[in-house]
Amino acid sequence: MKGAKTLPHIWEFIADQLEPQIRKGEYDAVIGRGQDVAYVLTRPLGCVKILDMANILFLEGYYAWGANLNEVEETFDKEMLVFNSVDHILSPHELLTDYFVDQFDSDPTLREKIVTVKLGCDMPSVFASHSPEPKIAYAGSYYYIQDPYLLAQLTRISPFPIDCYGAKDPNRRFLPARLNYRGYSESLDLLADYQFGLIAVSRDALRQNSPATKFPYYFSYGLPVLFPEWMKEGYDYPDCAIPFNEENFVLRVREASKESSWSAMSEAARKTAQRLSWDKTLVPLAVILKEKEHAVGVHPGIASGN
Repeated sequence: MKGAKTLPHIWEFIADQLEPQIRKGEYDAVIGRGQDVAYVLTRPLGCVKILDMANILFLEGYYAWGANLNEVEETFDKEMLVFNSVDHILSPHELLTDYFVDQFDSDPTLREKIVTVKLGCDMPSVFASHSPEPKIAYAGSYYYIQDPYLLAQLTRISPFPIDCYGAKDPNRRFLPARLNYRGYSESLDLLADYQFGLIAVSRDALRQNSPATKFPYYFSYGLPVLFPEWMKEGYDYPDCAIPFNEENFVLRVREASKESSWSAMSEAARKTAQRLSWDKTLVPLAVILKEKEHAVGVHPGIASGN
């Protein structure tokens, strides 16, 4: 209904808090992580403005549970203002880059701004080892994006334990099985105690074309990754990622648990993680900042918000 109220955005409030801090710092470049934080970059700051785009927020709102279309439209308007105000847009994967370009194919300016800077990982000091009784770890959050209902379905059918970690207990009465929530850990080293990392995501078009932060950090611990077959990114890693659906999940895990198969995938996972280490994935951002350094003749001051 025209004129209906939407939930209040806090983007302006965040910008009001950040703007004086940025001005005081006199930075040559400012990186905003996420469009809500990066909304401050719509203001005149006298610096290179970089959006670190985790995803396309108005589409996240559109596909979310019980979407309020008035709020989706308000998010779209604010998000477009961010896109048009920044000098560079960082995308975390080629899939999302291509999807973004397709969504805004009528705007060549946005196509010129976007550059892929892939999600990376740090290399740990401990690694997973084979076990004849495999355990599966899920580490993350539990909004619609991560599809907790799918996670509960897998928990119900799996003869292998699936342990869940995250900031909040995800269990709800409507879920078909109780999730084995193990709490929150400051360190990811707990992953070395498992044999597989699990990803669960919704089936909407945005998620099919979006990357998952879980791939790099699961790989870094030598964990083969189980991913939903509708998620396109997983097919980038044929030697260490296993597509599944609700019907074949148990079979996929059982086949991959054979020692020779698991060991080969674990080694491939660690090699993949080395290719995804931050010192490699951040090179395109370093190029952007280097260009700024040459332009101003000094090493740029950088502010990063998230």
